Amino acid sequence: MSNIDEFKKLYNFEFEEIKTDSFEEVSKKYLAAYKDGKEEGYTPVFLTVDDYLLKTFKITMANENTDNMIDIFNKNLEKAKNIDPIEIFNKFLKQQSMCKLFIEGDYKFNDNDKNNLKFLTIFNNEGNLKDNVILVKVPTTKPYEILAYFGIGSEDIAIVKYWYEKYGAVPVSTTYDEIEFYVERPPQTLEETKKLAIEHYAFCYGLLWGCYDTLEEAASAIYKNVHWYFWWS
Repeated sequence: MSNIDEFKKLYNFEFEEIKTDSFEEVSKKYLAAYKDGKEEGYTPVFLTVDDYLLKTFKITMANENTDNMIDIFNKNLEKAKNIDPIEIFNKFLKQQSMCKLFIEGDYKFNDNDKNNLKFLTIFNNEGNLKDNVILVKVPTTKPYEILAYFGIGSEDIAIVKYWYEKYGAVPVSTTYDEIEFYVERPPQTLEETKKLAIEHYAFCYGLLWGCYDTLEEAASAIYKNVHWYFWWS
């Protein structure tokens, strides 16, 4: 059975299998689906349905003693309602002395135009589309719920919901260890960007050294940027 057939067994979602190596065509497909989804009541997201993602689903279901990913979605979404992401960020900040120094520091960030999505998760290092990439129409008008459908935990759901409400951050692509966001209202001030960089670090410890070498570099990357990228290296 193919990986995509395995996915069909877990999710009764409409999707399109992507076959093009054209970044422009992929971007066009996503943006068209994003617009259509607002009218039709769904939110699109790219999934790379490789062996690792399917294994992650199986482990998640085994840990929760269920064979239904939707059960996990409902459970984690309900738990997320009682979680305050600000408390998570404040607790993290108290534990990280480097973050305090970063907040107090004076930095200049990259102010170049950053209005393009990148879709780093679905193309390989040679620029070719990975195998088993699908564009899924997730049946929700609340984009922060997308990742909950695919097993993300309740604390992370609360954080993603907070970012959606504050920045319009929408998950556009996910693998077993990567997430990309399209951000409708990226941070426009240096102070806000520094705080957000620390939030990103709290959300994904792999952000530093896996994606960026320093918090300054991470902040510079997200300053006025419509694209966010996370990798749990």
